Amino acid sequence: MNATYLIYGLIPIVSAMIGWITNYIAVKMIFRPRMPINILGFQIQGLIPRRQSELAENLGNLVEKELVSHKDIQAILESDEVKHEIKSMIEKQVDKFMLEKLGSIPMISMFLQGDLAQQIKQMLVDQLDHVIPEFVETSITQIEQRLDFKDIVKEKVENFDHEKLEEIVFRIAAKELKTIEFLGAILGFFVGSVQVALLILFR
Repeated sequence: MNATYLIYGLIPIVSAMIGWITNYIAVKMIFRPRMPINILGFQIQGLIPRRQSELAENLGNLVEKELVSHKDIQAILESDEVKHEIKSMIEKQVDKFMLEKLGSIPMISMFLQGDLAQQIKQMLVDQLDHVIPEFVETSITQIEQRLDFKDIVKEKVENFDHEKLEEIVFRIAAKELKTIEFLGAILGFFVGSVQVALLILFR
């Protein structure tokens, strides 16, 4: 009788251990084994290493369609804030040019005084300011032709080191992954307890 009760007590504990070990292995198999291993005719490899190319393709599509697009960059470049920053930069460069380049030439520096200097500066700034929209439009066109978000993301994900990727994922989701292992133990204990209850009920 005592042996029977001991077995009944061990069943939930063993089931909990099996549930924990099963989930622990499942979590580890997200990344391991990194290289394919053949066991009894079956090829075993971690989920991420095995499907890294497919993951890279899907992430590339996601980034291009849902996260970042050329229209987002266009909106930033055409914003008033960016235009203001470009104009401020132009003014600084014109000041620097007039002071360091033209100012170093004696014949020209004689005329770069007072209102005349300010008028020349304003003419240069206004002329360059008219070029900003054309510059932005040209930049956007070049970006659209040369910058492919999908290919960039795909290439980077495909070439990402498995060990580094595993380290990042486990560092970010360590708590959640431990919870999965713990839930395996809880579920195993519950299943074991149900088994014991059924054994007692139908003994």
